Amino acid sequence: MLTSFDILFGASLGVSMAAPPGPVMAMMFSRSKVSTKSGFLVAMGAMTADITLMFLVFIFREVIDLKRFESPIFLLGGIYFLYLSYKMYIALRNGGSLLQDSTGEIKGDYFKGLTTGLSNPMQISWWLTAGLSVMESFGTSPFYFFYAGIVVYTYLICYIINKSFLKFGQKLSLAIDAVSTGILMIFGIYFLVQFTISFLPM
Repeated sequence: MLTSFDILFGASLGVSMAAPPGPVMAMMFSRSKVSTKSGFLVAMGAMTADITLMFLVFIFREVIDLKRFESPIFLLGGIYFLYLSYKMYIALRNGGSLLQDSTGEIKGDYFKGLTTGLSNPMQISWWLTAGLSVMESFGTSPFYFFYAGIVVYTYLICYIINKSFLKFGQKLSLAIDAVSTGILMIFGIYFLVQFTISFLPM
């Protein structure tokens, strides 16, 4: 039976997952300049990745030690996000944006978010640690409202960014792209450092 605790706890958990700056947020910010829908579809693609990861953790938690996969996940994620930040930097230098290459088609924006979510070590690690802990402690009930929290929060953020871009134009566009590039680079380096640390003697 669902309780008010499940609703509040699940929604708060969803906002805490979506709010911190990271690769998905960077991409969502940049696409929101095109339209609220474009940014929101990136967020929904990333949320689909969350749903996929949730089911994998739920199904395999009793069979496989999932945490042993963290090191290769950090390596692949670090390389991917450094590559993406490099491509964005080159696009910025040439006066454009890597994330403005589509006209806002649903398939392109959605799969950008899905691909980023499935290759994001932060997202994967969250499910292997915090997500798994919540499942063990409270079951799956809070996760119904976990996704409701993500939907409401990300739509509001995309809407605010889009309206701000319409008002402030190219200066805001360059600022968002520069910050997005920096965030992707920082997290790419962070993931590679975490991969290196995993091999150091305790």
